[in-house]
Amino acid sequence: MDYDVIIVGASIAGCTAAIEYGRAGLRVALLERHRSPQAHKTLCGHFILGGTHDVLRRLGFWQPMLDRGAAVTTGLGVWTGSGWIVPTPGNGVPPAISLRRSKLDPLLREIAAATPGVDLLMGHRVTGLAETGVVTDAGTRLHARLVVGADGHHSTVARLAGVGEDVAPNERFLFWTYYEGALMNGPGDGQVWQLDPDVAVCIQAGDGLTLVGVFPAKHRLAEFTEDRAAAFDRFVARLPGGPSLSGARQVSNLIGTTDYPCVRRDPTPRPWLALIGDAATASDPVPAVGCGWAFRSAAWLAEATTGPLRDGGDLRPALRQYRRAHRFIDRYDDLGRQDALARPPAALRRVIRAAGVTDPWIARRLAMFGMRAAAPSVLLNPKVVVRALLRSRLAG
Repeated sequence: MDYDVIIVGASIAGCTAAIEYGRAGLRVALLERHRSPQAHKTLCGHFILGGTHDVLRRLGFWQPMLDRGAAVTTGLGVWTGSGWIVPTPGNGVPPAISLRRSKLDPLLREIAAATPGVDLLMGHRVTGLAETGVVTDAGTRLHARLVVGADGHHSTVARLAGVGEDVAPNERFLFWTYYEGALMNGPGDGQVWQLDPDVAVCIQAGDGLTLVGVFPAKHRLAEFTEDRAAAFDRFVARLPGGPSLSGARQVSNLIGTTDYPCVRRDPTPRPWLALIGDAATASDPVPAVGCGWAFRSAAWLAEATTGPLRDGGDLRPALRQYRRAHRFIDRYDDLGRQDALARPPAALRRVIRAAGVTDPWIARRLAMFGMRAAAPSVLLNPKVVVRALLRSRLAG
């Protein structure tokens, strides 16, 4: 069969791209290896940073997510060795949203399947790849001008195309669980603890649940290997201003992994192939960028390529446009890879964080940076550095 675009992988990135293309009047084959529309990713914290808020609004996803029980976070309190960085109401930082993948993935598939022009093909595994399209395990041949790999950090599409990988180590591991009835004690409607080198989070997960997660450095791995649940409980109990869990009910097992390397691939590796979401960049999970990158990279690709796909134009300039947009992710991924080494923070970073405790202007920039709502230069610029240093001298 002939399509304008074939998308492999029907989770966040794949469904987003398919919906955008379908709404633009293109013919889309959206392939998913799982047979059940309820299939979903389990190793995902599903916290979608505020930098993606405008994309979700524009695509019409925000309200349906709320209708399915999503929680909105308007300000994260961040604990540092110098104290709490407290969110200021009305500071213009866009809100985050959280909907568990068991609800989010089926929701996006429902919207995609109902979009005219989109054929959602469940239970189709890609086994062959060429400039003219794909071959599935059923022997079906699908043809299109553009193939999109949206099939995760173990991307089959990238492997079949021979796309190289840039893999960097992650010196932290991660575990989280959900509680019913947990009480947050820190500022804001969610908290992050920068424990250097360890990190912890407590966020609203929707449906009245609270996600509590820990990201210890790997030198503590033996402690968790001996008794994972006990080590987790000890870690959370020691958090300054941590959540009260004595009257809460744990409603899930611990979820996580002891190794999550950072993987990056060229998002435009062939003139007829593009990668989005984790297939292009699987970043350090600590800053919770994965879901947002999936939504945003898919939207950028569709925006860049819809015109030439619809009009029969040259795809190469459009893919270069997508590549330029993707540099926003690359710049943050560079920083994330450095942080994933779990080394002591640089002195200047400590100074900026300390200044954020007492300076609302710097605190806002830290929040915009953390929500990936602006380029890294919103925080990493001379004006911020000078102001933070002056604050440090005055405090001293």
